[in-house]
Amino acid sequence: MPHFLVIAITVALSGVVQAQSDEITYNTHVANIINENCVVCHREGGIGPMLLENYDQVRPWAPLIQLKVANREMPPYAYDHGIGIQDLKGDWRLSQDDIDTVVAWVNNGSPMGPADVLPPEPVLPSLEAWNFEPELGEPDLIIASIPIDIPAGGNDLWHKHYVDTGLTQKRCIKAMQVKPRGDARAVVHHSNPSIEVLNKDTGDYEDFSQLTEYAMGKW
Repeated sequence: MPHFLVIAITVALSGVVQAQSDEITYNTHVANIINENCVVCHREGGIGPMLLENYDQVRPWAPLIQLKVANREMPPYAYDHGIGIQDLKGDWRLSQDDIDTVVAWVNNGSPMGPADVLPPEPVLPSLEAWNFEPELGEPDLIIASIPIDIPAGGNDLWHKHYVDTGLTQKRCIKAMQVKPRGDARAVVHHSNPSIEVLNKDTGDYEDFSQLTEYAMGKW
């Protein structure tokens, strides 16, 4: 009889250890997914509406994160998964395995996991960095926008204004980026800049070129 009890206790404890090791937790499984794909925007000074830099910040938003991730609304990368080239540079789309992990984590109560398992800090570009700087170097020309007052409430505001480039000769544009700075990061959704060259005498366009596509995130 005593021998039987020892075996039963051993089996029960082994089952608990196995269940704990199989549990999906933030520290062990989810943090890396969020750090690699979400924190670039959802960090202090970023454009995301909430911070997702640690468990305490992520946990209150877990149900919404699950919904957005399961529907592939977040990370925001509107690209067809069924056709075309799928090996993309700067691809923030989550794999199905990552999506399944986040969904299962939330369904299980969004546990933090073992405190001694700390996810590595994400390596993030500076908020002041230019996207193409590693490949093309610093920008040759930076054109500042005019100040714009944004109402505290209301619908989206479409604003069109003209800024002189200062260019006096034709130039080849390899790349361009619209970069909101300071308080503008909290209100700028996207921008669609173009180049317009007017004939001073006739007022007609001598040149008109769209610099970006009408799609969110296309800089």
